[in-house]
Amino acid sequence: MKGVIASRMLEAFMIFLAIYAFYKHDLLWGFACIIGFIISISPILIKGSIKFNVPWIMEFLLAFAISLHIWGGALGLYAVVWYDKFAHFLASGIVAFFALIVVYVLDVYSIRIHMDLPMLAFFIIIFTIAMGAIWEIAEFASDQIFSHGIPVAQISLQDTMTDLIADSIAGILVGIFGAIGIRRGEFKELLFEIGKEVEKAKNQFLRGKETAMNKLHSAMYQKKVDEKAIPIIEKLNEMADFFTTSSCSGRIALLEIPLPGRKRKAKFLGKWHHEISMEDVEKALGKAKNGELWFLVQSPIFHVFTISLKNAKALLHAAIQSGFKYSSIKSLNGKVMVEILSTEKMDVPIGKDGKIFVSKEYLSLLTEIANLLMKKMDKKLKRLEFNIEKMQNILTSG
Repeated sequence: MKGVIASRMLEAFMIFLAIYAFYKHDLLWGFACIIGFIISISPILIKGSIKFNVPWIMEFLLAFAISLHIWGGALGLYAVVWYDKFAHFLASGIVAFFALIVVYVLDVYSIRIHMDLPMLAFFIIIFTIAMGAIWEIAEFASDQIFSHGIPVAQISLQDTMTDLIADSIAGILVGIFGAIGIRRGEFKELLFEIGKEVEKAKNQFLRGKETAMNKLHSAMYQKKVDEKAIPIIEKLNEMADFFTTSSCSGRIALLEIPLPGRKRKAKFLGKWHHEISMEDVEKALGKAKNGELWFLVQSPIFHVFTISLKNAKALLHAAIQSGFKYSSIKSLNGKVMVEILSTEKMDVPIGKDGKIFVSKEYLSLLTEIANLLMKKMDKKLKRLEFNIEKMQNILTSG
């Protein structure tokens, strides 16, 4: 497609200008070209990470808006009369157009956002002015850092104000006429293309949730799900934008491993999701035959998929507030996943080939420590359940 080819040519020229700027020892515009290139290829990164195809016209406009300012500095075009104002006007118009399309799509496809067209136009105007102000702050900062306070990017107050006026005019025009254009159906093809990608992402998520729920119900019927994990799993799955996959409420285990590092062929001699006694330990160890013997405590872990990064951050906050300090957000096959993980852990070798190398007193100590960790995990699970319910109320009301 010609638009995509044009985008790649603009990005290639940015790299050329970066090399040229570094060759001239112009570090400011050399780094500016590199940063501009990274921002320009963000649609490719988005497609690779979350499987969302950005329309080619938006990809081209992004590369073009960045190129306008890079050409101005790296090629000295800012010295041309009115080029600076022309670049500000066009780039701000493109930023305003992006904001217009994104916010309108969110309004159509999100149940939490509603904005009528007059309010949409007002938002676009204010947003564009704000982005223009941020740009001027960045220019001021670059003068302080790279020019030791000598005005280069911002040569005068008049220059700054006329830049902001150009930004504002672009925002006003795009805000007003963009809202009118949406009402008339001018952007229906672009909106349809983006909407199709949004629906595709939603459908993929819904199919994934349906599959996960079928597996969960089957596991619950077979009593393969930890009882202590069920309240948390149910609270997460009752929310439309979340679903759980593999989960565990934490456990104490005795493991027999045939060879070092061969955990896939390991055998559980005993595993418990509750406090244990020495009698439980001795009974399990009586089954040992071949391989290393390990006394383990494994912390609670929940894998939760969600439809948006905003939801993932909210859940991560709830998990960390509940004491699950090793929790994190991950991307798995273009999907957003939160891994809720606590810190309780114990891995202790105690024997080999059916022989126990530690004393009964030491085993008793390990059992006592394991039970203390289990009590700690139970308290954290209660806090997590409470904080998930609190998060649910916030997301619903927000």
